Amino acid sequence: MALKGLIPLIWLQSKISPVQFFVTCLVALLSWFIFQRSLQPEHFPGEPPIIKPRIPLISHLWGLLRSQVNYFSELYSETKLPIATLPILNQKLYVIFDPVYQQAALKSKDMDAQSFMVDFVPRIFGVKQGTVDKLLGKDGVHPNIMSDMEGVFNHALSGARLQKLVETTLEDVGKTLNGINNKEGGLAPPNLFAWFQNLLTKATSTALWGENHNPYHDQDVIDAQWEFESNMDPLVIGLFPKIIARKAYLARAKLQGALEPFYRAKHDQNDPSVSAFVRNRSQLLRKYDLPDDELAKNEIAITLVATTNALSTLFWCVAEIFTRPDLLTEVSKEVHNAVFSPESRKGTPSSKNKIVVSINARDLLEEHCPLLNSCYREAIRLASQIVTARRVLRDMELSPSGKKSYLMKAGTNVMMPAKVVHRDPSIWGDDAEEFNPRRFLPPTSDDDVEGAARYRRMRNAFVPFGGGKHLCPGRHYAFMENLSIMAALVLGFEIEGLDKDRLKMGDSKRGETAKPLPGLEGGEVVIKRREGWEDVEWVFRCE
Repeated sequence: MALKGLIPLIWLQSKISPVQFFVTCLVALLSWFIFQRSLQPEHFPGEPPIIKPRIPLISHLWGLLRSQVNYFSELYSETKLPIATLPILNQKLYVIFDPVYQQAALKSKDMDAQSFMVDFVPRIFGVKQGTVDKLLGKDGVHPNIMSDMEGVFNHALSGARLQKLVETTLEDVGKTLNGINNKEGGLAPPNLFAWFQNLLTKATSTALWGENHNPYHDQDVIDAQWEFESNMDPLVIGLFPKIIARKAYLARAKLQGALEPFYRAKHDQNDPSVSAFVRNRSQLLRKYDLPDDELAKNEIAITLVATTNALSTLFWCVAEIFTRPDLLTEVSKEVHNAVFSPESRKGTPSSKNKIVVSINARDLLEEHCPLLNSCYREAIRLASQIVTARRVLRDMELSPSGKKSYLMKAGTNVMMPAKVVHRDPSIWGDDAEEFNPRRFLPPTSDDDVEGAARYRRMRNAFVPFGGGKHLCPGRHYAFMENLSIMAALVLGFEIEGLDKDRLKMGDSKRGETAKPLPGLEGGEVVIKRREGWEDVEWVFRCE
């Protein structure tokens, strides 16, 4: 009503005093222009082109709040720019859409991911700002921890330590699979995604935190992790978390309350079943005088990061293969040939009148199981919606070989959305939005020059693990874990009732791997042993 009354009033004022009305409008427009220019960030020659907001200052911000990571896809669909500048209030943001520019940015030493720790770690995980300052060497006492922490990752997630981590995880998975009994009707989880969620969280946490004092042995703690993961977004705002992010706040407190006694009792150092990864991290963090409560706050990220993306990848790989009977048969045959040697096609008898089938993760590499690997990568391609963030440390030129050079100004944030690259038809073809199990199969002929070029282009545009010095250190763990579980499932199990019409991928909220939409996780299923595989005992190796 107010707007309807205002329009006639403006029209009437223009009739009564046209000069006064004109001057008033001119002053108002000039004031608005000056105000807008005072807020608008300066754009320098050579910077990525600006995508002008439809509504000055706020349009891009509203688009990100409205569509989240899909907003980047919308912008790319409209502009087809390889890289762009988004003015947001009095700031600007660089968004890199092109995979070649993304790779160049990921390898650049003039961009950094540490700056985001200062902004977001205290808000999301509740650690004190002083703790973050210590870890980044900003307290004037301690050195920056990142180089030493990178060494911890490289040491604990390679060689014999990685092998032990994978085997311990899969040993726990094997207990669940070996417990499935057709005589008892098999296993009937009401929600397949939730079943995989529990399976991976229990197994991964046991491998990480040890068998004896694992805080995640409590189902309430597992539930708290996924409650925290699902509702953490408002924590980023950093205002009144008890109120605006109450679910995540309470779940975070539950997790921290479970981990703090673990560290106070020094189980991370005294329990031999604890992984080298957890032990070495805490040894390093304790050198920075972190009290036990701050350790607990910081380390709730460990299980969360180790399971979130691996879970969704495993689920979508299972869903896509098991809803295609012909593909399931083909993958099962390929895995069978890789797992069993010609001399021992039926496994090894055990003392329990069982047939032991031993799956070695090394036998599932691409050279032995190209179709399984292709399915795995295709599931990641569609599900991975990560947005890799960097901050420009100093003025630089982003100039990949053979491409136009762009000026990147110091202090500007950079976003690199994987979904734009992973769904681009110019790279993946007209079926870029669909699951193609053979998409990642290498060319079969050396004479197929066009196919080889297309294959290289796709592999270069496959960026689910980031890149450069911040390439995901857990990718090998996730690969061996997921493919080993997939191998056992396609060989020895049926998933009855999995309904393709009741499967739908949701959109990522903040750049994680996409989950199925609630109620569209495949329907009610029954997991049973395949005929002839009822007496198999599953054993997993990584050697």
